[in-house]
Amino acid sequence: MLKFELKRLLSPRANQISLLVFVLSALLAIFLGANAYKNIRKDQVIANIVFDKERAHLKERGNLPEMGSLAYYAKAPTQWQLSPWAALFTGQSQNNLAAMKINALALQGQIYNKEVINPSKHRAGGFDLGFVLAYILPILIGVLCVNLLSDERQSGRFRLLSAFAGNAAKKILIRALLLRFYMVSGLIVILFIVAAVLLSLPLNGVFLSVVGLSITYCALWFLIAGVIVSLNLTGLFNSLAFISVWLVFAVLIPGAIHLVLNQQYTQQPALQASVEQRLILNDGWDQDMQAALTRFSKQYPQFSEKLSFEGRFHWKWYYAMHQLSDLAVQEHWQAHLALQQARDNSLSRIDWLSPNLVYQRALNSFSGTDTLAYQRYLLQVSAYHKQVSEFIYPYLFNDTPVTNADLDLFPAFEPSISPVRSNELYYGIVLFVILCGLFTAIIRIRFRHLAVT
Repeated sequence: MLKFELKRLLSPRANQISLLVFVLSALLAIFLGANAYKNIRKDQVIANIVFDKERAHLKERGNLPEMGSLAYYAKAPTQWQLSPWAALFTGQSQNNLAAMKINALALQGQIYNKEVINPSKHRAGGFDLGFVLAYILPILIGVLCVNLLSDERQSGRFRLLSAFAGNAAKKILIRALLLRFYMVSGLIVILFIVAAVLLSLPLNGVFLSVVGLSITYCALWFLIAGVIVSLNLTGLFNSLAFISVWLVFAVLIPGAIHLVLNQQYTQQPALQASVEQRLILNDGWDQDMQAALTRFSKQYPQFSEKLSFEGRFHWKWYYAMHQLSDLAVQEHWQAHLALQQARDNSLSRIDWLSPNLVYQRALNSFSGTDTLAYQRYLLQVSAYHKQVSEFIYPYLFNDTPVTNADLDLFPAFEPSISPVRSNELYYGIVLFVILCGLFTAIIRIRFRHLAVT
């Protein structure tokens, strides 16, 4: 019987093509994600190597320039410490630099002038394994399932089996649905195992949680297909109904949520901070330098007696001006962080309207590639920028010459690895299990009254 059902499952050309497209898409997503992750890690390593070589070159030269000049040209590397899971669920890592280089100049300009994509205009998602599972997997399930009953009725097999006692026809139909679920679930497990081998992912409880979330998400779409099958209508209606459900959950609801959030959060404090800081820096050249240094000394009173300098320019004033510009736009910077947090909180309250959105957000949150994870990286960059600035200030205000030993004391960025956040995973699993229970009850009721036509 199993061999016969497998033959019926794999013989239709549409099923063959759909399975092939799904498997190839998933393997391609894993391969591209692994390469992208390796390139990110390589860029981060290269940035550190280049910085160390530049430092070694300065040591070999001797006659080191003053600290102001060194700090101007020295671009210290930072790292967004991504987990290997980021290769499968790229999230915001596809849009932002993960190896940003920082010096002691104005921070906001360095962050936003280097963005590949404006941080307020992120795409919904790229081509990764999360995209394949969230959006292509339901289409595969629809192709395999929605016309099961209509095909059986058209062939006359369902009417024939219904003549036997014990609900043989309904049992055959349920068995066919379960066979398809087991096969697709097996493919999902195999894909994750392939990814684990390729990316050296540990096969631990976290791995099982991700696989469990994916299988419950898969089961949900099988049950949606089962509800449509239980309506006992034509194959054309079933196909259109499933496509409509997919469009609502995968396109219309996420799109509507995106529009609502854009209308609700219209401010652009990040852009305001970048523009305002540039204006402040431009105007600073025409303002009194000693007045700027006096304002700077209120933040660093230890240098209040060392503000004077001779000539028309001194590095101490230049870096003080950049520090003051950061201070002037600090309110915009904090507003941007609060806005992103509020936007994410709003999305968390309504994402349950779309299983696709819940699933993809759970994967991005778990893998540390969501918006809030990137903000944590920016906060690390901000703290490091302050560390670098406070390292060079004593050299500038004390007119201390730089030695080779001082170059070794230059602070290095120490990335912190974010802890695994599995709350979204468990939330998704619980939500999908509840929905699966609801749809299972509907299917049981519908199948009990399924009529032979």
